[in-house]
Amino acid sequence: MNTKEAAVAAAERVIESQRTELKKKRFEFENYMKTIQEASPELGGFDELATLLALPEEQFELIAPIFLSELTRGLKNINDQMILVQSLNMSGLTIEQIQEQYKAIYTDIDLELGGILSHQKRDFLKQILGITYNTLAASEGIAKRTILIPIEFCNSEAKIPAYAHLTDSGMDVYALEDITIAPGETKLVPTGLKVAIPAGYELQVRPKSGRCLKTKLRIANTPGTIDAGYRDEIGVIIDNIEPFIKSAQMDETGRLYNVEFGSSYTIGKGEKFAQLVLCEVPKAVFYQVESVGAIENDGRTGGFGSTGVK
Repeated sequence: MNTKEAAVAAAERVIESQRTELKKKRFEFENYMKTIQEASPELGGFDELATLLALPEEQFELIAPIFLSELTRGLKNINDQMILVQSLNMSGLTIEQIQEQYKAIYTDIDLELGGILSHQKRDFLKQILGITYNTLAASEGIAKRTILIPIEFCNSEAKIPAYAHLTDSGMDVYALEDITIAPGETKLVPTGLKVAIPAGYELQVRPKSGRCLKTKLRIANTPGTIDAGYRDEIGVIIDNIEPFIKSAQMDETGRLYNVEFGSSYTIGKGEKFAQLVLCEVPKAVFYQVESVGAIENDGRTGGFGSTGVK
């Protein structure tokens, strides 16, 4: 082999070595990206994130803040938060254990991706993990499990009941149309919704505290019960407990004057007018005994106010 051939062979070995190193780095990069994706499933597919990280630094610097802003905004959505809560609960891990996993990934990002990604791109990945972890930490213990409930719209204006905040017990129910309820009147307010509640659960229909405080509208059978076997449209029975005549005076002939009539109240289209609370329902099985007084009895008798008010 002459000098020229030796030089060409050496160059080919260097090129092949570089190719092998690039393949190795790409493999390591993909593995760590998959690790990050598993830690933060709401980020979407690997390809989308990998494409973003493959951008030139100038373009990446412009787009990355938008991505982080959208991620932060998205994780404020109650449905996305519930998905994260469910993921945390299904994993069986505590938030402390997840924190330790995240710490390890933070370290690995610099150690393993230092020769592949720039400093700003590695910081970008750390920010993604930080945003996700903070959402998980804030939601820990909120719901130990979630129950999937099939829902059907029987009105085009219907909306899926929704939690306003992650810590809320009740899901808001929205009015399909303007409904006015006169003093002393009772109306069945439709929701446009049908549900198939799993056996062992019920949905309770409860009033909104703000509406009860500011108006005389009340849910008649509070709490209303939607049984697991019920498949028709959900309706809410609303009373206006305002009297037809609030006050009046009577003259010597028996005629009323200075009459103050009760107010009608209108629930506006799209307004929250009730809430649904999902409850687990154990079944009771009774068995007859001679006397219940001897069973775990603390000597209590009376009832109906027998203990007084103070």
